[in-house]
Formats: sequence, structure tokens, C-alpha cells
Amino acid sequence: MGGMYKRIVLGASAAGALAALAGLANYAIAWGEPPADQPKAQQPPSQTDQPSADDIRRMMERRGGGGGDDNAGKDDFKPFAEVSKDYTQVVSTADGQPSLFNIWTRERDGQMLAELPRGWQSQKYLLATTTPTGELFAGLQAGEVYFYIKRYDKRIAFIMPNTEVRSTGDRESKDSIQNHFTDRVLVDVPIECMGPGGQPVIDLDGLFVGQANLFYGGLAAGANPRLATISKAKAFPKNIEAAFTVPVAGGQIKRFHYSVSLLEENPGYQPRVADERVGYFQTTFRDLGKFRDDQVDTRYINRWHLEKADPKLKMSPPKEPLIYYVEHTVPVRYRRWVKDGTLYWNKAFEAVGIRDAVEVYYQDKSTGAHMDKDPEDVRYNFIRWLSNDIGTAIGPSRAHPITGQILDADIVLTDGWIRHFWYQSNELLPQTAMEGMNAETLAWLDERPQWDPRVRLAPPEKRAQVLAQRQAEAARRGIYGYGSSPLDFTVLANPELQRLSQFVNTRGGLCMMSDGMARDMAIAGLYLETAGLLDLDEMAQPGDRPPRGERGDKDDKGEKKDDKPKEDTLDGIPEWFVGPALAHLTVHEVGHTLGLRHNFKSSSIYSLSEINSEGMKGKATVGSVMDYTPVNINMDDKAVQGDYHMIGVGPYDMWAIEYGYGSGDLKEVLKKVSDPKNTYATDEDTGGPDPLARRYDFAKDPLDYAKAQMALANFSRGKILDKFVKDGEPWVKARRGYEITLSTQMAAVNIMANWIGGVDVVRDRKGDPGNRQPITPISAEAQRAALKFCIDNSFPDQAFGLTPELLNRMTINKDETPDAEPTWPIHDRISGIQASVMTMVMNPTKLRRVYDAELYSTADKDVFTLPEMLDTISKAVWSELDNAGGSKFSARQPMISSLRRNLQREYIDRMIDLTLQTGTSPSTRSIAALASAKLTELVGKVDNAIKSGDGSMDPYTKSHLGEIKQRVAKVLDAQYIYNPSTTVISQPAGRARPFGAEQSEVQQQFNPDHAQR
Repeated sequence: MGGMYKRIVLGASAAGALAALAGLANYAIAWGEPPADQPKAQQPPSQTDQPSADDIRRMMERRGGGGGDDNAGKDDFKPFAEVSKDYTQVVSTADGQPSLFNIWTRERDGQMLAELPRGWQSQKYLLATTTPTGELFAGLQAGEVYFYIKRYDKRIAFIMPNTEVRSTGDRESKDSIQNHFTDRVLVDVPIECMGPGGQPVIDLDGLFVGQANLFYGGLAAGANPRLATISKAKAFPKNIEAAFTVPVAGGQIKRFHYSVSLLEENPGYQPRVADERVGYFQTTFRDLGKFRDDQVDTRYINRWHLEKADPKLKMSPPKEPLIYYVEHTVPVRYRRWVKDGTLYWNKAFEAVGIRDAVEVYYQDKSTGAHMDKDPEDVRYNFIRWLSNDIGTAIGPSRAHPITGQILDADIVLTDGWIRHFWYQSNELLPQTAMEGMNAETLAWLDERPQWDPRVRLAPPEKRAQVLAQRQAEAARRGIYGYGSSPLDFTVLANPELQRLSQFVNTRGGLCMMSDGMARDMAIAGLYLETAGLLDLDEMAQPGDRPPRGERGDKDDKGEKKDDKPKEDTLDGIPEWFVGPALAHLTVHEVGHTLGLRHNFKSSSIYSLSEINSEGMKGKATVGSVMDYTPVNINMDDKAVQGDYHMIGVGPYDMWAIEYGYGSGDLKEVLKKVSDPKNTYATDEDTGGPDPLARRYDFAKDPLDYAKAQMALANFSRGKILDKFVKDGEPWVKARRGYEITLSTQMAAVNIMANWIGGVDVVRDRKGDPGNRQPITPISAEAQRAALKFCIDNSFPDQAFGLTPELLNRMTINKDETPDAEPTWPIHDRISGIQASVMTMVMNPTKLRRVYDAELYSTADKDVFTLPEMLDTISKAVWSELDNAGGSKFSARQPMISSLRRNLQREYIDRMIDLTLQTGTSPSTRSIAALASAKLTELVGKVDNAIKSGDGSMDPYTKSHLGEIKQRVAKVLDAQYIYNPSTTVISQPAGRARPFGAEQSEVQQQFNPDHAQR
């Protein structure tokens, strides 16, 4: 169906994979809000004023084409029989219907001809590309181009209509728009001959292979058409599919896939105006026929033309149901869960009076059921399955670029996230640490890569490579930085996904929910094994699981065991666990195909105690399935274990469907915005100050959830050696199990770090019920608790649960990583985590938000201030200085442990940077002054500790404190020297700063540690 994948059309240009078309694109991403009193949307005009014949003739003459007039000259072409000699016509439909384009191929030399369809002069088309093979996630949609065809003598021009700027005003306004905002020629090709249908025939391989760089940019650089072969050719009534395999620069073989489909007008469809309070993908344009600024930017939601068969009935079947076919590639054992997840949406449609709006049918190869339907035929919507060991799930669709009507959709699920139940590496740690960081923080990390979690949490043997990669990417961004990047910042935290984002529209075509589910599956696998719930002979059902203190009979070690009947498993995993997880993933991706965007604030509507109660079983535990909701593992011994994964759709989903597909008064529908269960925040909000607008958080009070996650991590750590690693299994499993707990720990700390300096943001307007203010600061008490949680679970040695017994068994698998060190990099990994937490709580964005928040309340209110924050961190980092004297220390029992010494060095580096920073923010100097004062105070404490501990202090601590005193004293002497920070971007390639190196020449000058290197 339009290639293996479709993407949501946002009204955006085909960015990334169509990078070469950036100057030609006529779509615009424009987020905002239409006026509340705007009347019902009218069928929008399509401004398709065609370029003048003179303009295109001159352009074609420069390209070597003919310069005839609009009407074709004498058709003195070669006969079709001669041109198509040795070609074979492509027939793809089982029902014998004629195809959109007539296609002929010649396999021996990769040649392909296409005859334009009858009526092409008045038709509009959509050309879609997919990520080529040879790239990560090959097959994902890359971009789209909306075009029409015009003949100029012996050449055919593909022209992109202006859809970005239109007018619904008077005739003069429309004429002005047509004069100033004209269509653009994408490409032109010669007519080879006239086909059997009397229409022009073009060389399709010459277009798609010979000019592949036009559609794929640098990915097709150096394509060699002489070695091109046809890898796919299909012709359907409403679309054609063509793919070519061709070597590119360097000899790498890639497959480039193209889909061309017919865009038909639907006079019966009424566009619906978007509203920022409800999250839909949008089709946008500027209407210069209007004069009010709040009305010029027009936004339509993307939705299906789904309506009642009988509008007079309160409950009616649909005129045309939305049908999904579960492809035969979906394993039989998983099909019912995929179907269940898809049909969850019928509850929401029934609430607006449409019964059985969604239907699901199985395509089955053994019985032949629906095998006549091809997933790449745009007439059918498919749910497909890839066994590629990559954790991906996407739910893209294709919408009309003028009206926003969704035309077709495909969903792709993979098995990679399920496989993580049995194996998980530490690769998700950097992504977890980056959650919530916005463009400002990312730009700051470009200048200070030694504090970048993507660098610090990389394996030691790969860190130089990652550092060089970060430096190169920063140099490519140059002065433009991240700007108002629409990318999911989780994607930006993953180097492989960041490369993918260069040519895939990540908002529409790349959903990262399965990425988090992969981590959850690993956590669940570890927990179920260590808790004794993964006995395949005695499998307990989750609804019957008693509290941890009452689990069956005790074994000879005092552990209590479940005594439950055997339960079904899917690929060795309890079906009661993985089945609902798959249904939840499916309902999320189907939601995208209905037009819904992510809602990352919906997980905050219920408390953990409510979620884990008898009354909530089988009910919605969060507001929306469009959130990234983590697995619910209850660590309260006295509470009920609720559903591990949400069942069905949530209250926000019901409201969103009511707005998008209901027939009621939209103003009345929007009044429900003040219902706490309808809270909404989406992708671009995840880098903002609202701590509830985050992925993978859970419950009304995330502090409760974060504490539960740490309880889970500590519980599993204590049983890794005894329960997780079975007799006969390699000890590398202990290493993997421990790293899973680190991922859990990092996620919990990251959740709470977002509460520091945070504000609660709602999208209510003036006059909405409840009269809520749009911004409410997080209470000082909550911020203090959040900072304390971050400190307690990352600063002390005990926070990591490391013991000699565990460390002596955390080895590697030599077959998998023959060149890696067999020992676990203790100091490197723990220091990386602590450095990442420092980055979370002490980056300039965080400090600015805390500083600004002091003005959100009157002076008589309790506020969490920046001095209090820095003082709390300083006391936690240097707590040993309060007990310097009175005890005898040694190298084996030092006053300050090795892990804490690394933490203190990290702290000093950050404070020196804050002291000498020269940023443009007005808060910079106040922050610098506070940092300088804290360093001055620290010098005194260090000096007193050295004096009081003289004779009893161990050599490690003594040399450490002496170095700290010397560094800080020299920096304070230089604090008035003005010297702007040098950045990574300005450095020659390959000159990355070492870890711990300061960012300015002043800092480097007064750093004895670096001076000695």
C-alpha cells in the first residue's frame, strides 16, 4: 500500500530524504490555534495556478528539452511496438481491474516504461519514497511530493502545486495569490512514444534511477544506472509501486522504492478545523484572504471520512467502515492480540454513535482468505509484521494535502521489542538520560561533549568514536544549531535514530513507543525471573497473583512459591503478559492512523494506589493510549497487582474521537478541556518545563512511581546471582541483569530531575470551565523532594548496590564481544551515570528555569530558589568534609571513596564552568556569582578538612583535596578575566577535549591536572 510504509501527512514538506527538494516544497508546518468562533470549515480551494508556458519552455530549453507550446506538436514518435520490444506488461491485480499507469518492464537491463493514465491532464498524484536498503530501518517512509502532470511538446513536466499559501477571499485576492505564489516544476522527462491507450509513455527507470538524487539527496549520490535492476514493479487501479536496486558511491548496493498514487477529490468530505487543545496531525496553509493574524494560519485535522450510514439514528453503522487486514506475516500466535488492540477503538466510535466503525480481518495463507489483496494496494489498509530483531512499531497514514482527509494507512509491527524480554544491553542508558532535554540544552552539550550522556555512557572502547561523531554532527549544524527542531529528542539521543531522522519525517512515520517497550520487556523479564513468576511449569496469572508476602509455600530457602496452574506462553513469555502488551502497542499505532498525535501527559490522571486496585482491573489506567506508558510492576507488598499493561482506550481518547469524528457542537466538545482526564501534551512539549509532559513516566505523583522503580531495581539486584542466573548459564547474564537495573535507576532519576524548576502547563483558554491558569509552578516541597531523590539515588556509593560478589561475576561473552574487557568498567560507568545526573540538574536550561520561577509567586510564598538548590547539591557532594577529623583513614578505607572523588571532580568542573560562563542569558551573571560564592566557601571547607585531618587522612583523599584547593583558588583569581568559551564547532576536526577539560582558555590555564598531561 504505497510501499511498505505510509507516513502521516502533516502538511509538511518532504524533508530529509527529499532534501534536494527543500527549496521546492510547498507544505508548511505551522502549529497554533484557529479562533474559537471560526465557522464550520468549508471545502478549501486548491490554488493550482500553473506556471506559464514561456517559463517552463525556457526552463526545459536550459535542460535540453523541447520548447514547444502547451499543445503537443506533431506526434512523430517511434511506434510503441518498437520502443517496447522485449518488454513485459505488469499485471498485479487479481480481479483484473486496469491499473493507474500501464507499466512494462525489461528485466535483463532494468528498464521500465510507464504510460500515463487517461485523464492525466486533470488529475493530481502523490509520489512517496521509502528509506532505502543499506540504512537502519530500511523501508520506513521517507517523504512525499504532491504533483500534477503537464505536457510541453515532447516533454512531460511533473509540477508541484502551491498548497502552502491560498485564499478563500474575493476574486482579487485569489488572483494576487496566483500571481505571487506559483507552482514549481519538480522534474521534466522526454516522451518516448505514445502508448496503446493513446497516452504519452515515459522512461520510468530514467526518472527514478537516473535522477534518484533528486528524491533521495545524498543517499543516492553516485548511483550507477548501468547496474540498476528492477526489484519491484506493481500496478494497481489507484497506485503503482516501483523499486530499483542500484550501487551508489562506494559500491554499496541500495534499493530505492517509489510509490505513485492517484489523489481523488471527495466533494462530500468537510475539513475540520484543528484546535490546540486536542491532538491531531494537521494539514496547514496560510489563508491570505483573511486579515486577522489569528485566522491567517489555517489548520485542518487529519481524519478519515467516517460517518453514520443513517444520521437520524442515535447508533448507526458507518457508511463505509474502516477496515484493517492483519497480514499473513503476523504470527498466528499473536494475531488475536493485534485484532483486539485494533478493535479497542470501537468503544470510542460507539460513543459518537457509530457502531462497528472499525473492522478487522485475517489474511491467511493456509486458507487463502484475503490473499487476493496486496498490502501495497492503496485500496486496503494492512497491519504487517517484520521479524527483523529491531524494536520498531509505526502507524503512518497518508492524507490529502488540501483537505487533511486520510486516504489509506498501514501499520508495521516488529518482533525486536519482544526479544528484549530475554536480552537487553545498556544501549538505552544514553537515551534514558537525554529524556526531557530541549534544543537549548542539546546546543550546550555540543559545546561541552565531556558532559554529554551520549558520550559519558558509551562503552569505554567506543567513546572516542562517539565523541568524534558528536563533534562532526555539531560541526554540520554550525550556526543554525537545533533551532525549533520538530524531532523527538529521544531520537536525537540515539545516534542511529538521529541519522534516520535526517531522511524520515519522525513525527509522522517513526513512533518510538516500541523502543521504550523493549526496555520494559527487559525489566519485566528480569523481575519475573527474580520474583519466581517465570516458572514455565507453574505459571501464575497476574490477576491471581497474591501480594509478595503471601506467595504460596516456602521453599527450603525461605522463599515463597506460587502454586498456580500452568499458563500458556508465547515464545517462552507468559501470554498474560506479552499478549496485552502487544494489544496496547497496536491500539497506539492504530491511533496514529486515525490522525491522533502523542499525548505524553495522560499518564498522570490516577495515583499508583488507584491503578493497583481491584476496581481498576480491565479499565483504563492512563488518559490515553497515545502516551508511552511503562509496564506497571507493583512493588507494594500489601497492594493488588494491577494490569501490567493498559486495556482498551482512555478518557482522552474518547474525547479526541468525539472532536474529530463526532457530529455534535465542537464548542461544547471543547469545553471538556478542563476535565483532568483530558489533559494533553505532545512531542514538542517533552523538552519544555512541564514535568508531566514526559515519556515513560507514570501516575499522578511520579515520585511514588520513581520510588517504586528504585524498589524494583534494588529487589532485582539482590537476586541476580541467586535467581536470575540459573545453573549452566553464562555469568554474562549477571552483567546484563545488573545493567537492566541501572537503566531502571536512570529512568527514575530522570523523571524526578524534570520536576526541578518545573511548571504545570494546561492548554485552557480564557472562559473555559474551571478558569484554570495556563501556568502553575511546581510546589517548592515537590521540587525539594525531587532533588533529594536524584541525589539519594545517584550520589552515594550505596545507591548502586555493587558488591565484590557481584563484580567478580559480571563478565562478558567472548563469542559476542571478543575484544572487550572481561571486567565491568566500574568507575567509568558509575562516573558516567553521576555525570549524567549532574547534567540533568545543573544544565543552563534547568538553572534558568529555577531562577525564573522565583518570580512566579509573591515574596511571602515558599519558593525553591537557585541558592537553595546549589547549596543542597554542594552539601550532598561534599558531606565528607563535615566529618574530616577524629578517625584514622587508609588507602583501603579512605575518607572519600574513589566513586565519590570522581563525583566531586565532576561537581568542580561544573561549578568552574558556571563561574566563568559568558552566555547571553540575563541569568548568566547571577548564576556565575552564586557559583563563585559556592567555590569560595568550598575552598575554606577543604582547607579546614586538610588541617583537621592532618596525620589521619589517607593519601587518596589528601592528594584529591589538595588538587581541588589549588584548582579552585586559581580559577577564583581569574574570575574577572573575560574570555568567551570556545566550542567544539570551531575546533579542527579530531581535536576533541579530554574529559574534565574546562571550556575556556582561562579554565584550561588554571587546571593543574590538565597542565600535567
